[in-house]
Amino acid sequence: MSKMNDVRERLLTERDLLIEKLKGNDLSVDDSETPDPVDLAVRNYSKNVMLAVSENESRQLALVDEALLRVKDDEYGTCQNCEKAINPKRLAAIPWARYCLNCQELVEQGLLDEE
Repeated sequence: MSKMNDVRERLLTERDLLIEKLKGNDLSVDDSETPDPVDLAVRNYSKNVMLAVSENESRQLALVDEALLRVKDDEYGTCQNCEKAINPKRLAAIPWARYCLNCQELVEQGLLDEE
């Protein structure tokens, strides 16, 4: 049981880090002065990059939350597709993994819809 507590603690730590990152992403724009076109382009590019980063962090936060639910429901470590055990090395590297390596490859190839 202490292994599941370790997994839960690791997921909670990851969740806290993601929340802090999302809080720190300031996407506001200072329009107090009219920027020149180059400054405006740089600012817009930076904002688009920050939006993409925020979107990825939000998606990862959702995966971490799902993994915490699987821990709570005693379903952690089981592939969400084929229901086989996920390799412990994979879970050590990506504790929020939903699929075994074979099913993850199918998802990435577009042959398996993510639930």
